[in-house]
Amino acid sequence: MSVETLSFMVRCWHDSATNATRIQVIPIDTAEEVHLNNSKFLVRAAIDRQGLVERCFIRHIASGREAYVQGGPGLSAFVQQCLLSDEGGNRSEQ
Repeated sequence: MSVETLSFMVRCWHDSATNATRIQVIPIDTAEEVHLNNSKFLVRAAIDRQGLVERCFIRHIASGREAYVQGGPGLSAFVQQCLLSDEGGNRSEQ
């Protein structure tokens, strides 16, 4: 069985001029910016009682399509520290 790996650089930053969070996606193989559709997602995270498995449920609101992401105990810590706070890096980094 062959496996295809896709790699993307995702850059997030707060634009203080517009008071909006911006996101940029660049595939590693082409280095050309990907233009994303305007969209909304519902994201839910669940942790089992032992704290060993964390699951993230994602639903695309317009289409109703759903996906699941599963990780170990570090998934919610990663999201909290790297995506939701300044601990993961400098917000003004561009």
